Amino acid sequence: MRRLWLALLLALAPAEAARAAGSMNEVIDCALRSLPPSVRGRFVLTWRSAKGEGRVIEGQYWGEQPIQGMRRVIVASTGARPTDTAAYLFSEGDRVGEAWRWTPDQPSPRRIEPDSPDGELFGTDVDFEDFARFARFMFPGQLRRLPDGSIDGRPVYVVETKPSPDAGSRYERLVSSVDREWCVILRREGYEADFKGGAEPSEVMSASPNDVKIVDGFARVTRATLRDLRDGSETRAELVDLELEAVLPEGFFEPRNLPNVVK
Repeated sequence: MRRLWLALLLALAPAEAARAAGSMNEVIDCALRSLPPSVRGRFVLTWRSAKGEGRVIEGQYWGEQPIQGMRRVIVASTGARPTDTAAYLFSEGDRVGEAWRWTPDQPSPRRIEPDSPDGELFGTDVDFEDFARFARFMFPGQLRRLPDGSIDGRPVYVVETKPSPDAGSRYERLVSSVDREWCVILRREGYEADFKGGAEPSEVMSASPNDVKIVDGFARVTRATLRDLRDGSETRAELVDLELEAVLPEGFFEPRNLPNVVK
């Protein structure tokens, strides 16, 4: 995985690439040590529209990293409303890959397009790409380290990513502020070409250092807020009951298992 990031950097002009590779090395090290091999947890999503309408969705998520830099994730919820009950499975590494969705009105899980409305988790503003980028900040594309900064007194790396054309990202570029010690994202700005010409972020994810928890040597963000500046809505995510290096049965991350995770 380290070779992949360096190869992407070396696609720049030689002199610029040499400087960028040296500058990015410590950021890459930070990225690769930020993901645990497996994880299980509970989440609460609180969505509010600009008009004050709201929904609260509770559920569970599971993740595993079979090889460094690649993840498989299941997100599931059993809610009071039928539309709140669903289970999703997706893979992510170079991009958000194969994705599946199951709801009680389906006889079996159905493969879906990650960037379609079906990929918006439980009808909120959070989609597969947001969920993937919530935990990680290194994705293929043109990478550039910007001047370091600070958030609430915490030193941060600032990294700009311009996703590659085949990454399937809706963003033209992303700017992530990553805590230098904890290697977690404290702020992420997503820019889209069709929103104010790409001059201002269309979505902003932010987390307070006070909401970072150290579990088994891994720093984890336990609360974050995703603001959609296009429609004024906001989704707050809270992660609870976190268990790292969770032992999961063989075949757990298969589409046919999705109906079982909501029982």
